[in-house]
Amino acid sequence: MSRLLPLLLLLLSWVAQAGPPRPPDPELLDDLLRWAVKLSGLPVPPSLPPLTALPQGELARRVCPDEPRHCRTLIAVYDTDRSEILYRDTLDLRDETDQSFIVHELIHHLQHRRDGDALFADCPRVMEAEAEAYAAQNRYLAHFKQWRRVGEMLRFTHCPTTAAAPLVTPGEPAALTSRSPQGQ
Repeated sequence: MSRLLPLLLLLLSWVAQAGPPRPPDPELLDDLLRWAVKLSGLPVPPSLPPLTALPQGELARRVCPDEPRHCRTLIAVYDTDRSEILYRDTLDLRDETDQSFIVHELIHHLQHRRDGDALFADCPRVMEAEAEAYAAQNRYLAHFKQWRRVGEMLRFTHCPTTAAAPLVTPGEPAALTSRSPQGQ
């Protein structure tokens, strides 16, 4: 029993430290924004968008309220209506791979500041925005010698060949997302 007590106390201290997710370090966020600007060539915005960590289920419910199961692979999303980045609370923002998902969403923030809702004018524009964000994310990963590549499925995604209707109806919610490649 005496050996178990220190282990139990250590475990309890870890649980107490975990608690609710802490907001990301402002210095880290400034650094990630600088990376997003550098990798995209887009102008520096006047401020960072708010970042909100959510459990995976809550993230899916917020992004896909009618069909949360369709959003179970989401890692992060840029909510254009609220100019806010939502991300899984399991991301470790001390890890370059996990940081790359925030860089990806910051690219969408910069794109939306530049283009507004015209970013969703048609399927090719949305595809171009995603390709730009994934390319920047992959350059970020390569810089830190993280050899994982994201966005590969984009190569197999194509716009309909018929007249492309807008993907977003004006006045309805819109979001650009990062998804896990393995559906995690």
